[in-house]
Amino acid sequence: MKHSNPLLDPLAESAVIAACALADAAGPDRWSSGAVEDAATALEVLAGALAELSPEAAELLEVVPAAVAALRERVERAPAAVMPAGPAVCAEDSAVLSTGLRRALVGHSLAGHRVHQLGPALLTVTLDAAHAQALAVLLAARRELPRQAPAAEDELRWGAGPAETAAASLAVALAPYGPGTYARVLASGQVTAGLSPTAAAQVTSALNTRPSPAAGSSRPRRRGLGNGWKGIDAGH
Repeated sequence: MKHSNPLLDPLAESAVIAACALADAAGPDRWSSGAVEDAATALEVLAGALAELSPEAAELLEVVPAAVAALRERVERAPAAVMPAGPAVCAEDSAVLSTGLRRALVGHSLAGHRVHQLGPALLTVTLDAAHAQALAVLLAARRELPRQAPAAEDELRWGAGPAETAAASLAVALAPYGPGTYARVLASGQVTAGLSPTAAAQVTSALNTRPSPAAGSSRPRRRGLGNGWKGIDAGH
Protein backbone atom coordinates (compact mmCIF):
# COMPACT_ATOMS: atom_id res chain seq x y z
CA MET A 1 0.00 0.00 0.00
CA LYS A 2 1.33 3.45 -0.94
CA HIS A 3 2.07 5.96 1.82
CA SER A 4 0.54 8.77 -0.26
CA ASN A 5 -1.24 9.31 -3.55
CA PRO A 6 -1.33 12.87 -4.93
CA LEU A 7 -4.55 12.14 -6.84
CA LEU A 8 -6.44 10.13 -4.23
CA ASP A 9 -5.44 11.84 -0.97
CA PRO A 10 -7.14 15.22 -1.68
CA LEU A 11 -10.34 13.45 -2.73
CA ALA A 12 -10.39 11.33 0.43
CA GLU A 13 -9.74 14.43 2.54
CA SER A 14 -12.63 16.23 0.83
CA ALA A 15 -14.88 13.25 1.56
CA VAL A 16 -13.97 13.39 5.25
CA ILE A 17 -14.59 17.14 5.42
CA ALA A 18 -17.96 16.76 3.70
CA ALA A 19 -18.94 13.86 5.96
CA CYS A 20 -18.00 15.83 9.09
CA ALA A 21 -19.97 18.86 7.89
CA LEU A 22 -22.99 16.64 7.24
CA ALA A 23 -22.69 14.99 10.65
CA ASP A 24 -22.44 18.38 12.38
CA ALA A 25 -25.54 19.67 10.56
CA ALA A 26 -27.57 16.50 11.05
CA GLY A 27 -29.87 15.72 13.95
CA PRO A 28 -32.81 13.45 14.76
CA ASP A 29 -35.30 15.98 13.37
CA ARG A 30 -33.24 17.35 10.48
CA TRP A 31 -32.87 14.40 8.13
CA SER A 32 -34.97 14.33 4.97
CA SER A 33 -35.59 11.23 2.87
CA GLY A 34 -33.43 12.65 0.09
CA ALA A 35 -30.54 13.42 2.44
CA VAL A 36 -30.71 9.92 3.91
CA GLU A 37 -30.70 8.39 0.43
CA ASP A 38 -27.67 10.44 -0.65
CA ALA A 39 -25.73 9.72 2.55
CA ALA A 40 -26.56 6.01 2.37
CA THR A 41 -25.43 5.89 -1.26
CA ALA A 42 -22.14 7.59 -0.34
CA LEU A 43 -21.61 5.06 2.44
CA GLU A 44 -22.27 2.18 0.06
CA VAL A 45 -19.96 3.58 -2.64
CA LEU A 46 -17.10 4.19 -0.18
CA ALA A 47 -17.51 0.73 1.33
CA GLY A 48 -17.36 -0.77 -2.15
CA ALA A 49 -14.17 1.13 -2.93
CA LEU A 50 -12.51 0.14 0.35
CA ALA A 51 -13.55 -3.48 -0.20
CA GLU A 52 -11.13 -3.59 -3.14
CA LEU A 53 -8.17 -3.27 -0.75
CA SER A 54 -8.08 -7.00 -0.05
CA PRO A 55 -10.32 -10.06 0.39
CA GLU A 56 -10.20 -9.47 4.16
CA ALA A 57 -11.41 -5.90 3.71
CA ALA A 58 -14.20 -7.09 1.43
CA GLU A 59 -15.31 -9.61 4.07
CA LEU A 60 -15.38 -6.97 6.80
CA LEU A 61 -17.33 -4.49 4.68
CA GLU A 62 -19.85 -6.85 3.10
CA VAL A 63 -22.34 -6.02 5.87
CA VAL A 64 -22.58 -2.41 4.67
CA PRO A 65 -24.75 -3.01 1.56
CA ALA A 66 -27.19 -5.08 3.63
CA ALA A 67 -27.33 -2.38 6.31
CA VAL A 68 -27.88 0.34 3.71
CA ALA A 69 -30.65 -1.69 2.06
CA ALA A 70 -32.38 -2.13 5.43
CA LEU A 71 -32.08 1.60 6.13
CA ARG A 72 -33.64 2.44 2.76
CA GLU A 73 -36.55 0.08 3.49
CA ARG A 74 -37.08 1.69 6.88
CA VAL A 75 -37.12 5.21 5.41
CA GLU A 76 -39.60 4.15 2.74
CA ARG A 77 -41.93 2.67 5.34
CA ALA A 78 -41.71 5.50 7.89
CA PRO A 79 -40.08 8.64 6.45
CA ALA A 80 -40.99 10.70 9.51
CA ALA A 81 -39.20 8.30 11.85
CA VAL A 82 -35.84 7.85 10.15
CA MET A 83 -33.90 8.39 13.33
CA PRO A 84 -35.87 7.70 16.53
CA ALA A 85 -35.42 10.30 19.22
CA GLY A 86 -33.59 9.13 22.30
CA PRO A 87 -30.36 9.43 24.26
CA ALA A 88 -27.18 9.04 22.25
CA VAL A 89 -25.14 5.89 22.77
CA CYS A 90 -21.55 6.67 23.67
CA ALA A 91 -18.59 4.64 22.42
CA GLU A 92 -18.13 2.99 25.80
CA ASP A 93 -21.77 1.83 25.87
CA SER A 94 -21.38 0.47 22.33
CA ALA A 95 -18.31 -1.53 23.35
CA VAL A 96 -20.17 -2.97 26.33
CA LEU A 97 -23.11 -3.96 24.10
CA SER A 98 -20.84 -5.64 21.54
CA THR A 99 -18.87 -7.54 24.18
CA GLY A 100 -22.01 -8.65 26.00
CA LEU A 101 -23.62 -9.93 22.81
CA ARG A 102 -20.45 -11.80 21.79
CA ARG A 103 -20.33 -13.54 25.17
CA ALA A 104 -24.01 -14.44 25.01
CA LEU A 105 -23.57 -15.99 21.55
CA VAL A 106 -20.52 -17.97 22.69
CA GLY A 107 -22.51 -19.17 25.69
CA HIS A 108 -24.89 -20.89 23.28
CA SER A 109 -22.06 -22.39 21.18
CA LEU A 110 -22.78 -19.98 18.31
CA ALA A 111 -19.13 -19.71 17.35
CA GLY A 112 -17.62 -18.10 14.27
CA HIS A 113 -19.80 -14.99 14.53
CA ARG A 114 -18.74 -11.39 13.93
CA VAL A 115 -20.22 -8.46 15.82
CA HIS A 116 -19.67 -4.94 14.47
CA GLN A 117 -20.81 -1.54 15.73
CA LEU A 118 -21.68 0.53 12.64
CA GLY A 119 -22.16 3.89 14.29
CA PRO A 120 -24.16 4.67 17.43
CA ALA A 121 -27.50 3.40 16.12
CA LEU A 122 -26.66 0.08 14.44
CA LEU A 123 -24.97 -3.12 15.56
CA THR A 124 -24.61 -6.08 13.19
CA VAL A 125 -24.14 -9.78 13.85
CA THR A 126 -22.89 -12.06 11.07
CA LEU A 127 -23.17 -15.85 11.33
CA ASP A 128 -23.27 -18.86 9.08
CA ALA A 129 -26.70 -20.10 8.05
CA ALA A 130 -26.89 -22.93 10.60
CA HIS A 131 -26.01 -20.66 13.52
CA ALA A 132 -28.40 -17.97 12.27
CA GLN A 133 -31.19 -20.55 12.28
CA ALA A 134 -30.21 -21.66 15.79
CA LEU A 135 -30.26 -18.04 16.99
CA ALA A 136 -33.72 -17.59 15.48
CA VAL A 137 -34.98 -20.63 17.40
CA LEU A 138 -33.51 -19.33 20.66
CA LEU A 139 -35.06 -15.89 20.28
CA ALA A 140 -38.43 -17.22 19.13
CA ALA A 141 -38.64 -19.20 22.39
CA ARG A 142 -39.08 -15.97 24.35
CA ARG A 143 -42.82 -16.29 24.78
CA GLU A 144 -43.39 -13.05 26.71
CA LEU A 145 -42.79 -11.00 23.55
CA PRO A 146 -45.68 -10.76 21.05
CA ARG A 147 -45.18 -12.82 17.94
CA GLN A 148 -44.83 -10.90 14.68
CA ALA A 149 -46.21 -11.89 11.30
CA PRO A 150 -43.48 -12.32 8.67
CA ALA A 151 -42.94 -9.37 6.35
CA ALA A 152 -43.79 -9.91 2.69
CA GLU A 153 -40.13 -10.06 1.65
CA ASP A 154 -39.41 -12.62 4.39
CA GLU A 155 -42.32 -14.84 3.28
CA LEU A 156 -40.75 -15.10 -0.18
CA ARG A 157 -37.47 -16.36 1.28
CA TRP A 158 -38.89 -19.42 3.06
CA GLY A 159 -37.59 -22.55 1.33
CA ALA A 160 -35.34 -20.60 -1.05
CA GLY A 161 -32.27 -22.29 0.46
CA PRO A 162 -30.64 -22.73 3.88
CA ALA A 163 -29.26 -19.19 4.07
CA GLU A 164 -32.43 -17.48 2.81
CA THR A 165 -34.62 -19.55 5.13
CA ALA A 166 -32.35 -18.84 8.09
CA ALA A 167 -32.42 -15.10 7.31
CA ALA A 168 -36.21 -15.12 7.07
CA SER A 169 -36.50 -17.00 10.37
CA LEU A 170 -34.09 -14.65 12.10
CA ALA A 171 -35.87 -11.56 10.73
CA VAL A 172 -39.16 -12.78 12.17
CA ALA A 173 -37.53 -13.67 15.51
CA LEU A 174 -35.89 -10.23 15.76
CA ALA A 175 -38.99 -8.21 14.84
CA PRO A 176 -40.45 -8.12 18.39
CA TYR A 177 -37.21 -6.60 19.68
CA GLY A 178 -37.92 -3.26 18.01
CA PRO A 179 -38.26 -1.46 14.68
CA GLY A 180 -35.31 -1.39 12.33
CA THR A 181 -34.11 -4.94 13.00
CA TYR A 182 -33.38 -7.00 9.91
CA ALA A 183 -31.64 -10.12 8.63
CA ARG A 184 -30.09 -10.45 5.17
CA VAL A 185 -28.02 -12.98 3.23
CA LEU A 186 -24.56 -11.75 2.24
CA ALA A 187 -22.73 -12.61 -0.95
CA SER A 188 -20.59 -15.03 1.08
CA GLY A 189 -23.69 -17.06 1.98
CA GLN A 190 -23.59 -15.95 5.60
CA VAL A 191 -26.47 -14.19 7.32
CA THR A 192 -26.11 -10.73 8.84
CA ALA A 193 -28.59 -9.22 11.29
CA GLY A 194 -28.91 -5.56 12.21
CA LEU A 195 -30.08 -4.32 15.60
CA SER A 196 -30.49 -1.01 17.35
CA PRO A 197 -28.64 -0.63 20.69
CA THR A 198 -31.91 -1.25 22.53
CA ALA A 199 -32.63 -4.38 20.50
CA ALA A 200 -29.06 -5.63 21.01
CA ALA A 201 -29.40 -5.23 24.78
CA GLN A 202 -32.74 -7.09 24.78
CA VAL A 203 -31.38 -9.91 22.62
CA THR A 204 -28.37 -10.26 24.92
CA SER A 205 -30.67 -10.41 27.94
CA ALA A 206 -32.86 -13.03 26.26
CA LEU A 207 -29.86 -15.21 25.42
CA ASN A 208 -28.46 -14.90 28.93
CA THR A 209 -31.74 -16.07 30.48
CA ARG A 210 -31.78 -19.21 28.36
CA PRO A 211 -29.71 -22.21 29.51
CA SER A 212 -26.73 -22.91 27.28
CA PRO A 213 -25.82 -26.43 26.07
CA ALA A 214 -22.88 -26.46 28.50
CA ALA A 215 -25.27 -26.33 31.45
CA GLY A 216 -25.87 -30.09 31.13
CA SER A 217 -28.99 -32.13 30.59
CA SER A 218 -32.07 -31.40 32.68
CA ARG A 219 -33.43 -34.98 32.26
CA PRO A 220 -34.45 -36.27 35.70
CA ARG A 221 -32.65 -39.35 36.99
CA ARG A 222 -34.68 -42.32 38.13
CA ARG A 223 -33.85 -43.74 41.51
CA GLY A 224 -32.22 -47.16 41.40
CA LEU A 225 -31.38 -47.08 37.70
CA GLY A 226 -27.82 -45.89 38.09
CA ASN A 227 -26.45 -43.41 35.55
CA GLY A 228 -29.23 -41.90 33.38
CA TRP A 229 -31.44 -44.56 31.75
CA LYS A 230 -28.89 -47.37 32.01
CA GLY A 231 -30.50 -50.60 33.10
CA ILE A 232 -33.84 -50.13 31.29
CA ASP A 233 -34.48 -53.02 28.93
CA ALA A 234 -37.67 -54.31 27.34
CA GLY A 235 -39.10 -57.30 29.11
CA HIS A 236 -37.34 -56.68 32.45
